[in-house]
Amino acid sequence: MARTAPTPSQKISFILLILISSLILYLDLTSNNFQNIKNGFKAFKISSFYIAKEISIEPIKSIINLTKSKDDLVEENKNLKSALELSYLNNYLISKENIFYKDEEIIKNVHDKGDYKFAYDVANLKSIDPNMFICCDKHRMFIEIKGNNDASYIESMVFNSEGILGQIINESKFYEVLLLTDISHSLPIKLESNKFYCNAKGSGRAEYIICDYNPLIWTEVIDKSQAVYTSGLGGVYPKDIEIGYVSSIINTDSREARIEIKLLANPLNGDQFGVLNY
Repeated sequence: MARTAPTPSQKISFILLILISSLILYLDLTSNNFQNIKNGFKAFKISSFYIAKEISIEPIKSIINLTKSKDDLVEENKNLKSALELSYLNNYLISKENIFYKDEEIIKNVHDKGDYKFAYDVANLKSIDPNMFICCDKHRMFIEIKGNNDASYIESMVFNSEGILGQIINESKFYEVLLLTDISHSLPIKLESNKFYCNAKGSGRAEYIICDYNPLIWTEVIDKSQAVYTSGLGGVYPKDIEIGYVSSIINTDSREARIEIKLLANPLNGDQFGVLNY
């Protein structure tokens, strides 16, 4: 049966607890007898909070900061890579070691001024099929020109830091580039002696173009590893740009021969290009 009122012993215990609590409160207010206990309790609270924070919150913050730092580092590396590729494009055009430099119609008074800046547009790679580039006859890539205005880029020369890659043949959402190795491409070339000219065709093989000629007409002796240059004919590519070297010579008969030319530039190397309307 439940009790409806406290017993005398419970009342006495309750009164004693109130008296003891009042005494403790009085002593705490009138003296510093409990200061060490309070300080110890505060220290325990602070230590517990610090330990809990180090175990739970700090690892999460470290992971977040590490992720943000990694993203910042990736973005910085991307910007540095882009700036480096731009410097390579500039160096290709204005370097004294490059045949391009010798074309006085393109680079005027560069020795005197010293501050010459070549006028070309910068483009980013949008797509290229490396499998088709390696295996098949159709070699194309698509680029996006930065700061594109309303100017037409059809037949503009496209190059990277290694050399000429091809020309723009179509412009829609992105610009389609016909690469030198495409079998439908034709590039007027010559040797340094200016005694041999030929229209080199794309071979359909990565990094190679071919030139068929009649040895009875072009009698100059052609050696392997001989440098090959653009002739400037056709109006698309400037003259005297080194594009590659003779890798092999095939003599079919007395009236037909073929030279294979290994190109200096590979479109798979890098994703930033220069576009020049010559």
